[in-house]
Amino acid sequence: MNLFNLNKINLLALEPNDIDGFECWVQQKEVASCLENEAQDEYIILYASLPHTFIHTVLIPIAEPEEEIINDLLKWSYNPFSSWSLVCSSDNAWIEPPLSGSRSKTLKSGEQIIFGRSFDGDPSQKNYYELNQKIAHVLDVHFVSERNSWCKLDDHGDIDDIFKIININTFPRNQEGTIICVKRDVLGGFASVENLRLMRMFDFTRYRSDNFSGWGNSREHSTFNNSNFIFGTLSIASGIGSYSTGFQLIDIKVPKEQVVNTAWGKSETEDEKEYCTYIASDLKNKVIAEISCNPSCLSNYFTVSELPFEVTPAFFKPEVLSKYKSDRAKYKLDSRSIECRGSWHLKTFDINSAGQVHTYLIYLSNLPYHEQLHWKQFNENPKAPLSDRAIKTDFEGQFYEEYDPLPSLKRKLDTLYSEDVNWWKLRDQEAPGKVHYPYTNSRDEWAEEILNLDQLLVEGLEEKWLRKKAKDLKCNPDERLRALKLIEIILVAANFEEFHAREIMSSLHIVHNLRSVLKGHTSGTKAEKIRKDALTEHGSFRKHFEKICTDCDESIEILASAFKEI
Repeated sequence: MNLFNLNKINLLALEPNDIDGFECWVQQKEVASCLENEAQDEYIILYASLPHTFIHTVLIPIAEPEEEIINDLLKWSYNPFSSWSLVCSSDNAWIEPPLSGSRSKTLKSGEQIIFGRSFDGDPSQKNYYELNQKIAHVLDVHFVSERNSWCKLDDHGDIDDIFKIININTFPRNQEGTIICVKRDVLGGFASVENLRLMRMFDFTRYRSDNFSGWGNSREHSTFNNSNFIFGTLSIASGIGSYSTGFQLIDIKVPKEQVVNTAWGKSETEDEKEYCTYIASDLKNKVIAEISCNPSCLSNYFTVSELPFEVTPAFFKPEVLSKYKSDRAKYKLDSRSIECRGSWHLKTFDINSAGQVHTYLIYLSNLPYHEQLHWKQFNENPKAPLSDRAIKTDFEGQFYEEYDPLPSLKRKLDTLYSEDVNWWKLRDQEAPGKVHYPYTNSRDEWAEEILNLDQLLVEGLEEKWLRKKAKDLKCNPDERLRALKLIEIILVAANFEEFHAREIMSSLHIVHNLRSVLKGHTSGTKAEKIRKDALTEHGSFRKHFEKICTDCDESIEILASAFKEI
């Protein structure tokens, strides 16, 4: 079925208004073809409770549909509200599985997929649905309430609806309906491993909703029995309506090889996987050339070959990283690595003195092809050598001990958090990972990082505790004073010179004021002047941000020491 177009479903559920249309509709000639076609879609219906329409699907062991099995399965009389149950006799008790009460022997050995439940103690759960836990765990799907779906991450790290609940309230006479569908190939993996097929039970009962008083005695009977494994009976009462009941067998299995490859993260075979070429600095042959990141086109230090080294660096415009900053829920951007949730990982990158991002071809080869293409569009000739940090850590195998203000600041804040100090709290566990250097010349990126730094650093100050501490120290603080000024008067009360206290807090004031101007609703000429001054004095937004982080790092170190003594 098409999740975004329910017209075909409406054809099954909506009765025509005109006489000719109604007479055609009750013949149910479109039912078999609709079920056949829908079974080949990306999403297939597992359950449908709609006007005139009922569908319920279970998994059953694979067997050839011989006459005995067909007649056995036609005895079905089940719905998703069949569940595990406690059964008692006069002197004993036991638990029976969902399908144990079926009159069909074949169905008894099946696996129910969807469970309908209700709880009168909570009006919001009058009717709700659960997914078979075995299936949910094996397929690693999780219910996401805002999507009304059981979901998993796809190869791109995006949330993918696997089992989708669709509630429909647009039917005439305030009638409502529910459809639950599944992504065919995902459930197909489970069916393949368990050697199961879908049995889709159906019941289509068609009549005039506003004028029905019974079926009468005159009915024509026929059967469904076609090459696409749809079996059932149809009864038509001329001028009144019709009803059909039956089942459809659907083989959704996928090749076992595909299941194995998916489990090992090999959705593509090595022969089929595509690789990009990049302008790269061939350190072995001392040339800059277009080189493929295909591992077969690279060599290591221990192999005698003319091929470029695996650690051949490629260089990129800093905008290549903007994508990963724009969706922090999906991407984890660290100071030297990038991770896409549930998908891929770039082991290392760095920034050279020209502001270029650089990484190595072998690490680019580990990215999915679509991600390699993203990097390729920002690829350019090197403007400066590799960063000193990359040379020291990646080639010389040494620790890089040069001072880096932002990581240093984050480490100090992490220490405050682990020590559970009273005057500063980590408001958001994700906040430290959101703060990065501005990599590009974008004023928006620069302003966004100022905002992130302020939210991490300044918003973490505990104003209530600071106000109480100021009162305990007999500072008599003005009620209008906020956290930054409260810390100043506390420092003065702790024998800091007044000018020194102001100097310590100036860096945090700068961050907070910049955030107000650059990200506030009234930013304009003042913000433009700040931007020009930052570039004039520091040469780039990154250098300006580094200076702010350096000053804040020094201030936090002093404050951490001072508050231990207060």
